[in-house]
Amino acid sequence: MLFITNKYLKPGMILAKDIILYNSSNFNSLLLTKGQVLNRTFINRIHYHSIEGAYIESEVFADIEVDSYINDTLKAKSLKTVKDVYYELKMSWGKVNSASIRQISGIVDSLITEILYKDNLSYNIIDFKNYDDYTYQHCLNVATLAISTGIAMGLGEGMLHDLGMAGLLHDIGKMMIPIEILNKPGKLTDEEFDIIKEHPVNAVNLLKDLVPYSVLSGIQSHHEKLDGTGYPYGIAGSNIHFYGRVLAVCDVYDALTSDRSYRMTSFPSEVIEYIMGCADKHFDYEILKSFLQVIVAYPIGTFVKLSDKRFAVVVKNNSENIMRPIVRIINSDGTVGKDVDLLYDKKYMNITITDMAYDYDGSGLEGALKSTYEMKLKL
Repeated sequence: MLFITNKYLKPGMILAKDIILYNSSNFNSLLLTKGQVLNRTFINRIHYHSIEGAYIESEVFADIEVDSYINDTLKAKSLKTVKDVYYELKMSWGKVNSASIRQISGIVDSLITEILYKDNLSYNIIDFKNYDDYTYQHCLNVATLAISTGIAMGLGEGMLHDLGMAGLLHDIGKMMIPIEILNKPGKLTDEEFDIIKEHPVNAVNLLKDLVPYSVLSGIQSHHEKLDGTGYPYGIAGSNIHFYGRVLAVCDVYDALTSDRSYRMTSFPSEVIEYIMGCADKHFDYEILKSFLQVIVAYPIGTFVKLSDKRFAVVVKNNSENIMRPIVRIINSDGTVGKDVDLLYDKKYMNITITDMAYDYDGSGLEGALKSTYEMKLKL
């Protein structure tokens, strides 16, 4: 299968995976099914819901498989639970009850079980972006990333549970901030940003009698930076709680790879470069090393451009260096070349990936796909 962005989806292409829409009214809506032959109506539906793209069948990429990081049922249940708890807080004038916290705790247990026994920790960001409310999706993403990072660090289930709780609840304090400030498309005033900076403290005040101190400490410090330039208190180094240092990396990664009203999304590879550049200034380097073991710069099935001007599709990621995966070359005439290991093949040591290549014009990709979708058009 191959991931094609919505701009380049064409009638006759065949879906290789279901497209699930997670929205605030129906948390598990099957938009289109695997095996569906796309037509203009279906493609317009994908555009309407702002879905970035779809996995498409192709004979020459049939060996590429992309599994969901978390199963659809658990994802829908998790999103609904987070939404219910946050909504209850909004409707009860800033009160959270113990029953809601038990629900969150149950979701965290399920996430740990799901992730802990995976054969391969490889967080595919494409799998976590089909949802129309950023807040709830962001909380689930941060919790998932935090748990995964904790597993990579060898943490026990108790600490993983605390990390997951902190991840799901880290932005609950934003429910006390006016929506017009949270979603303001332009630059915030100093006064507005000061209000935003209150949300970690708001969260602690809301949860102080309901969750362990360690969870509160993680939530309170998830915007602190190692050099002391963060908020709300400007603490530095090891004075920042360990959970806060984990959440800081996960929070920034998910935020920067998400579309917001005030900022366009960045490619995972660009965000990884930024985070690595901030190591030991904003982020704990030891934590960052484990974080980089569970994410991928270039998801499997995506299209990339190489420094020698050739195009390729990502076939497999190397956990030893996520910036240098195994790729399958696409020739300009539409034929498919060999697989190249950018990490271990000495002949390609000087070749790098320069772009996610979301512009396919002149790449040969259409020729590589043509036989598959034209065949279906004739049926």
